[in-house]
Amino acid sequence: MKFAPMNYHYVRYPIEKFLDKVEQSPFTSIDLYCSAPQLNMFDYPLQRLLRLDKEIRKRNLDIMVMTPENCTYPVNFCTQDTLTRESSIRYYQRAIDTAEFLGCPNVQISTGFGYFDQPREEAWNYCLESMQILASYCERKGVKLFLEELKTTTTNVLITSKDIARMLEEINSEAVVGMVDMDQMTYANETVDNWFDALGDKLQHIHFNDRGHTVPGDCDFPMKEYYEAIKKRGYEGTVSFEICDRRYYNNPDQAIDDIVTWMKNNTIERL
Repeated sequence: MKFAPMNYHYVRYPIEKFLDKVEQSPFTSIDLYCSAPQLNMFDYPLQRLLRLDKEIRKRNLDIMVMTPENCTYPVNFCTQDTLTRESSIRYYQRAIDTAEFLGCPNVQISTGFGYFDQPREEAWNYCLESMQILASYCERKGVKLFLEELKTTTTNVLITSKDIARMLEEINSEAVVGMVDMDQMTYANETVDNWFDALGDKLQHIHFNDRGHTVPGDCDFPMKEYYEAIKKRGYEGTVSFEICDRRYYNNPDQAIDDIVTWMKNNTIERL
């Protein structure tokens, strides 16, 4: 497996602080969370993108996956509202273009949602239509999409491993594969084996985080059991640490250190 930290919990700092910390850590890859003020996917000058590319390369890092902010207003490619859906597709088109420019092979994409008082199948069909458009674009750009599930409090479209498996089958593109987030997985009362059974080799990325998107070991999930279950299935794909809880905002460097310590104490990985 190849591991990478994400800069989500560094959003109150310049991106260089995150890159400096990763350079000093055992990690050689990053999961680049794209959000203002670090990298605003809605609008950024080319000069800023060139500078970011230079800052990453001079530290001898690579980008494992790019994660544009994609589960909050105003991004929603499953909605019945045409204007929002079309603008969301353009947003992801820009994300795909940005990933290609930065030499990043993967873009993470989370499901949107339909109106909760309208038929789920409507939102499902809009999701499928949007994903097929983006899949065709990715095929031309040589970029892969990691499609993620969300919780029932966020979406009424893709929630379980079976939902993701069905959507991947209907999209029918090698440019779109599945991923699983430990927090969403547990909330849906599923297991690591459920995901591997449903997706097989289409499961190609994992968010390895404790409850509430915290550092492994900081909450009550059986993270060592999750790791061992993943390892037992022979998984050799990518893994990133999506640490979102605001408790880490004041000292984001310590979270990276704690991830490394947990990995050294609970896994056989050479980071």
